[in-house]
Amino acid sequence: MMLLEPLSTRLFPKNEGATGYRITGLASRCDWVILSDYKSPTLHLHRNRDTESPSHIFLSLRSPFAAIRYFADCVLPALTSDFVLVTGSEDVTLPHQIDARLRPFNTEEERAIARILGHPGLVHWYVENLDDEGLPKCSPIPLGLVFPDGGASSITVPASPRLRGRDLRVLCAHRHREGRQWESRREVSRFAAGPWYSFCTTPEGELPQSEFLAAMEAHAFVVCVEGGGLDPSPKAWAALLHGAIPIIRRTALMPAYARLPVVFVQAWRPEAIDASRLCKWRDDLSVWFDDRCRREEVIRRLGLDYWWSYIERGKPIRTTDGIAVMDG
Repeated sequence: MMLLEPLSTRLFPKNEGATGYRITGLASRCDWVILSDYKSPTLHLHRNRDTESPSHIFLSLRSPFAAIRYFADCVLPALTSDFVLVTGSEDVTLPHQIDARLRPFNTEEERAIARILGHPGLVHWYVENLDDEGLPKCSPIPLGLVFPDGGASSITVPASPRLRGRDLRVLCAHRHREGRQWESRREVSRFAAGPWYSFCTTPEGELPQSEFLAAMEAHAFVVCVEGGGLDPSPKAWAALLHGAIPIIRRTALMPAYARLPVVFVQAWRPEAIDASRLCKWRDDLSVWFDDRCRREEVIRRLGLDYWWSYIERGKPIRTTDGIAVMDG
């Protein structure tokens, strides 16, 4: 039995005020945690370490617009030593905010982001749902797994069937919701029922969690279409834990996900996936699932310690040492 403390950026419970959050996952490793919420109190500074010179700060963007202004206006001017910033815990994207369910950043918020990026003490900024690859001091950080009940310190890694023993098929199972944000999922579902029909499994309706995980273990691939934000997790994280290859769209998150055995497609198009590509992708990546040592390395890269090793040092996350497959 293998235990893992997985990466997790999300804090709960939400909508109970900023002082009601449990400090878990990545936030628990940082010196300061700035919490935000839509319910009063809307902002709260929590100190994991009693210091006026935090080296690592987690900024929760549950209420993103208020949190960004508060950090830039009230916290940033008081920082006199070098610091690493981590932002996350919501689907808002940075620095441009392209999540369709939220409004764009206004001029004040854009200036606040510019002040953060230009601060001389900023060593590096790790961004959940990064939407711009061209920022030298920013790296994407995956959200990992989500634990609405507060999260466990460790989970048991499932003993999944070998990749090469599975049917060469793609599982297409995702929630459908109303709104422009979810059009990519609707489009991929149409592909799964049309040009991808011969190699794609599309369950009718939403599967219970146990059936969904069992379906992952029966398939070689899981198509992981972004919905909220840009991050394909927690589904991509769960697929890897259960021994399936995630197929995800290339975004500014690529430097982070390139460190994992995933397949990137340029866009969700009918020609993005076909039977011959599936065979090649499985051949290219199967060693990361079926070789015991390589599999253990993948599991390690799903853990909090792996990502904290970069954040702790302020080391950029680039595509070097990537193991993903890029198609097209």
